Amino acid sequence: MRQQWIWGVTVAVWLSAVWVCLNQGLYWTDRPGTLLMVSAWLIAGAGAAVGWAITRGRGSSAKANPRLLPRAPDSLRAEPTARYALALSAGPMVIAAGYAGRLAAGPLSVQSTIEAIRLWVFLGVFGAGIAVLAVSTLYGRRALEAGWLLIGSLLAVTALAAVYGVLPLPGAIVRTADPAVSATGARLGGLLQYPNAFGAVMAAFLLERLMRLARMERAAFARDGGWRGQRAGALALLFALGLLLSESRGAIAAALAGWAAGLALLRGAERRRYAWHSAVFAGAAAVLARGLAAAQLAPAPGPGALALAAGLAAALLASALGALPRSRPLVAALLLGAPLAALPASAGFLGRGFRPETASARAAMYADAAALLRRSPWLGQGGDTWRHAFRSTQSLPYVGSEVHSGYLDLALDLGLLGLAFALLWLGVLGIPMLKARCALLPSYLALLLHCAVDFDLSYGLVWLLLLWTAAMGLAEARGGHLGFAPRLAISLPWLVRGAFGLAAVMLLLLSVSGFREAESQRLHRQALARPPEANGEAAELLVRSLDLSPYRTAARLALAERSAPQEAALLLRAGLRYEPERSELWLALGRALAREGDPAAAGALRRSVELDRFDRVKQTTALRELSQLAQNLQASGHPQQAEAIASVGADLYADYTRLAEAIANAPTLRNDRAFLLTAEAVELGRKMQQSSRPFTSNALK
Repeated sequence: MRQQWIWGVTVAVWLSAVWVCLNQGLYWTDRPGTLLMVSAWLIAGAGAAVGWAITRGRGSSAKANPRLLPRAPDSLRAEPTARYALALSAGPMVIAAGYAGRLAAGPLSVQSTIEAIRLWVFLGVFGAGIAVLAVSTLYGRRALEAGWLLIGSLLAVTALAAVYGVLPLPGAIVRTADPAVSATGARLGGLLQYPNAFGAVMAAFLLERLMRLARMERAAFARDGGWRGQRAGALALLFALGLLLSESRGAIAAALAGWAAGLALLRGAERRRYAWHSAVFAGAAAVLARGLAAAQLAPAPGPGALALAAGLAAALLASALGALPRSRPLVAALLLGAPLAALPASAGFLGRGFRPETASARAAMYADAAALLRRSPWLGQGGDTWRHAFRSTQSLPYVGSEVHSGYLDLALDLGLLGLAFALLWLGVLGIPMLKARCALLPSYLALLLHCAVDFDLSYGLVWLLLLWTAAMGLAEARGGHLGFAPRLAISLPWLVRGAFGLAAVMLLLLSVSGFREAESQRLHRQALARPPEANGEAAELLVRSLDLSPYRTAARLALAERSAPQEAALLLRAGLRYEPERSELWLALGRALAREGDPAAAGALRRSVELDRFDRVKQTTALRELSQLAQNLQASGHPQQAEAIASVGADLYADYTRLAEAIANAPTLRNDRAFLLTAEAVELGRKMQQSSRPFTSNALK
């Protein structure tokens, strides 16, 4: 039975990992497939919690009868599986509790906060599952190691298959003519569709292979050793090539830092082999990357495949030579020759490395994030705070729905207290790996370092890899100790076994919410697919969709478009309870009120512009609605209200003009959103300036 259970966990972990890779690294947490997978894991977690509580309860009952189980009181404390599972799952569960607390206090987005709770609880359950595999049996540990290589191989092979034209993979290659974005005009993003995150992940897998190769002696490169060295080397080359083709400066810097950590961990012959294999595969990957970059990641199929095969064969031969007992002269020669090959191969990339454009944009982004953090520095503002609020605080019209720092993003969501806890938990997981000189520590460090300068943590895959790395690392360090905190924590559930019953109930409720949201999205898609003449059917489907998930703004906006102005206004006001700073809600509310002839539309339209001032479409739409409302009020015999509305429009136009002129007069500043003063806005604004009078609140009543 135990073996069957281990098999079941293995299959679930492997299938989930592959599914995550094939779905953009779990970047989107609100898609139906994600909701179903997460909900399935939550149900499994609920069942495991109930089973564990029952098992512990029987042990407690046996405590009173020494003949049944004499050592029952110490069974939990001595059981490594429970201790390690708690070490990996406690962090995500506490972070999920932090989001739940923020949900109760009122977040910027109820939907995003609920999604965050579900994701983190899923990570907690997943972490417990891989911890069980890591420490339960030898088979479980091998299954976990095989799963790690499965993920890396899937990401690298599919990405390079897209490069060589074998696999059509939309979004795998990012093409651009902007030299600040790419030195060669093309960057590899693979299944993640984002080169920086892809590069960081490739760096983690590369470092793990290099550490394994360093600990392989000569026998691993012969038939008797199953050619383990060649197999590991082949993957190392693919990972190194993927890292270079991503053109990610941050990922390469993180890889170098992780590599230095690996060099410090190793000793004697292992350190020499580490340097040798690193030079071999870095040099070979650099030469291959140069040819692919010259072809803008679109090589001729035949010559490209031959070049890859030749580079792979040469690298594997050189790698095997490094395992010979007397290979120090070869090592010295290669360590001198590899930089000579790598530097010309990466000349264009190094040139882009000194360009300041992206660095200046991130500096402005970080400054805006710091200003947003000051709103709620200790507890944050809930899930996806940056995505929902950055347009209201951005100082420049950059495009950046991600803050490009995973830790800053977490601080915005949960405050400095939440960030401090997350860093403490990640640090606690790394201590046993450091003490045991674990081969996974460089990969773990590389991921953590790159998360500081990019939004890798927005990918569920990266959190899974961190948990995966920690699980395998803790398994290698089983002779050590996890420390006082996890041992104390594991004793608390022993005292309050009823908490596991409560946890099971919460997991089931979260899974139900996931299924409801998946059904809500299905109904929403059906409604959008209805033809215009079937507006009634579409509206009915959207009503059902909102009944299942009332906090989904997209469905609410779609229903408001199909409703009468008065009904739309009620719908949109209700939506503001779930997302009070959603510019689209305020704009739609303003338009609905304007269609009713309600002067309160002016306040809603103004608020919409305040929340997204660098959107020229919203600016122009607000002026158009105000101008039409003023005309309608004038025609209906309300001249004072018409003049007051025109005054509001004139003020908005003046602000719009000043903002557009400031951007136009500073051409060196980034203007990714193409913000400018539209011709329609000029015409509307001047008309309202002519017909306006000083604003008084009484005039709008």
